[in-house]
Amino acid sequence: MGRLMTALAAIACASCAAPLQRPAPRPPGAADTRPPSSISNALGRPAIGVAFGGGSARGIAHVGVIRWLEEHRIPIDVAAGTSMGGLVGGAFAIGMDARELEAFVASLDWDQLFGASTFAYKNIRRKVDARAYPTRLEFGLKGGIVPPTALNSGEHVELLLGRIAAPYYDLDDFDSLPTPFRAVAVDLLSAQPVVIRNGSLADALRATMSLPMIFPPVEMNGQLLIDGGTMNNVPADIVRATGAGRVIAINVGDIADREGVSTTMFGVAGEAIDAMMRASTRRVLAAADVVINIPLGRYKSLDWRRSAELIAEGYGAAERMRDQLLPFAVGEAEFEAWRRARHDRRRSALPQPAFIELDGFAANDATRLQALFARHVGRPIDVSVMEHDLASVAGLDRYETVTWQLIKEARGVGLRIRGRVKTYAPPFMMLGLNLENTTSTDFRTTATARYLTFDTVGSGSELRIDGTAGSEPSVALELYRPFGTSLLFVAPYAGAGRRTFNFIDHDEVVARYTQTVARVGFNVGVNLGGRSDVRLGTYAGRSNASIAVGDPGFPELRGRETGAELVWRLDTQDSATVPSRGLAAEARFSRVFDGPDVAVSGETLEYDASVTQFSAIANQFWRAGPRGRLFAYGAIGTSFDGHPLPTNQFALGAPFRLGAFSAGELRGPRYYVATGGYLRQVARLPDFMGGHVFAGGWLENGDAFERWSDARWRSNGGIGVLADTLIGPVLVAGSWSFDGRWRTYVAIGRTFR
Repeated sequence: MGRLMTALAAIACASCAAPLQRPAPRPPGAADTRPPSSISNALGRPAIGVAFGGGSARGIAHVGVIRWLEEHRIPIDVAAGTSMGGLVGGAFAIGMDARELEAFVASLDWDQLFGASTFAYKNIRRKVDARAYPTRLEFGLKGGIVPPTALNSGEHVELLLGRIAAPYYDLDDFDSLPTPFRAVAVDLLSAQPVVIRNGSLADALRATMSLPMIFPPVEMNGQLLIDGGTMNNVPADIVRATGAGRVIAINVGDIADREGVSTTMFGVAGEAIDAMMRASTRRVLAAADVVINIPLGRYKSLDWRRSAELIAEGYGAAERMRDQLLPFAVGEAEFEAWRRARHDRRRSALPQPAFIELDGFAANDATRLQALFARHVGRPIDVSVMEHDLASVAGLDRYETVTWQLIKEARGVGLRIRGRVKTYAPPFMMLGLNLENTTSTDFRTTATARYLTFDTVGSGSELRIDGTAGSEPSVALELYRPFGTSLLFVAPYAGAGRRTFNFIDHDEVVARYTQTVARVGFNVGVNLGGRSDVRLGTYAGRSNASIAVGDPGFPELRGRETGAELVWRLDTQDSATVPSRGLAAEARFSRVFDGPDVAVSGETLEYDASVTQFSAIANQFWRAGPRGRLFAYGAIGTSFDGHPLPTNQFALGAPFRLGAFSAGELRGPRYYVATGGYLRQVARLPDFMGGHVFAGGWLENGDAFERWSDARWRSNGGIGVLADTLIGPVLVAGSWSFDGRWRTYVAIGRTFR
């Protein structure tokens, strides 16, 4: 799999570079013109430099080497790094010691940084999109159907790097850091390695970590930069050129000759890239005095969560090289002087910004951010509040990243808010696949797609067009239009679709209806923050329901339908599949003014179809230890004193909603559901391919009935496995009732409904 990913990464690099134009000639920013001896002369001894090699998660082992060097009084006077080695080397260069680096690595939320899902940070509309279209594959429609630049936007990595690098916003170059530092990247446009020694430290670290296909490339100074590992994975030569008299190179990759190679199409491509990387690494390692090869063959490149083990491996590898490393040690007094000098150059304070500068935003988003960030001018920076304000625009998902950085200009220190526009969208195309068994043997399968674009009728507007094929075909559109930067909006919509629903008795379909609905409506609403909204609207349309299977004497529906509804939505969860925290809730109050006619055997009956209904549904998740999740799911609905048509009745018989019954087997004008359970993480899919796999059990209670006095306490038990995959949630489960019912169900798509 690793070689396949490498091959695909090479293809991704080529496709990213293809449409871009070569920039005009520029001064080589990689050049380091300082005489190599200058640092050594200043120290009065040979300067010691360390080259931190790339290796994705395996690069965490560098922390163990740093700890060993500190314990044995071996100073690091200059550093350079590639990829994960760039992050560790950069964090060390800003002043962190081994103890702080270990705490830093342990504190990182790897699911947030390197997982493909950004669900927690979406606004309410994007969360509704993500639940309806839970696949992790997002496509753009700029010049055809275009896949994303990478599987992860890199936004949370950029925010992390921005936080740790912020105090060094005004550096002339990276020599002014507590430890002089260089980051190594590759420019796709010139096909040359780039050594970054000045500019934004956060951007430099982000560029060196831009692993193709995983993170998008970074545009800097007319260059399109990716991870430097393809040309210089262990930059010992850069450390030597920067001024080190003694060079220690730390290699966390495998550069040994292969005993055999894959001969498949992708295997050969991967082996070719791997061979070039091994050859370049061997070449630059010749510049090192000591090479620490850390044996990490049993670790995968995405083993981020094994940080403690990786750090121990690095420490052990340095210990095995002690005879070659100890000659670099200095006396205790000199080492303490080196440590104090690093401490004295370290920064922690952030200045108060005197102005706000916005870059890359649509007009409506820029106006909103300008208003939000006005409160940060002339005040101490509160990073958590600032990033919360960024989320109001980042949650729209129209930008690849929304980040901040401090800048210094003649007018003072300012705060630059930058939106990096996605190169492939908008418009967006979302795809979804839904599959579930409605009875023990019948399956309902639909394939869905959503077109989403922005600014169609003014800045901030959103146009959605949905199409569904399969068991329940439909088409719909909605136009969302905010009133300037206020919280108010309007959202007219229209749609038509066909669905099938069953009347079931003991798992046997006694009647199957085909219902066709066409509707137009108009909503007005207010956004209650980023994760909640309220909508009030009216609609008009036609609804036809004809008998497809069963007694022809069953009633049929045909005619117009008008009504109004008030809907409140809230979603604070961090995943659409199995959250670790948060509440998802919806409450709906509706009134049908005029319903379709009811006919039996062609004869129209007198029937008052008007009805008022209220329903609410919610699920709450709590973390129960590092792997466990407790959840509660509840729903309630009533038609008050009305008698709704079968098409408007509440129905049970689904996962977590009395799953031992077939879909629609329990049906009525009133209902309730109360479910609780426990899920435990039992496995994890590879990063960027999915998330956790959970197994667990739950107890379902509920009923659908005519009158509240008829309500029963029906109970079902359930067990199952739920996986967060690239195509969405996949559920395989069984549910049983205590009167002997049993049903096995398989579902792809939304689970908690």
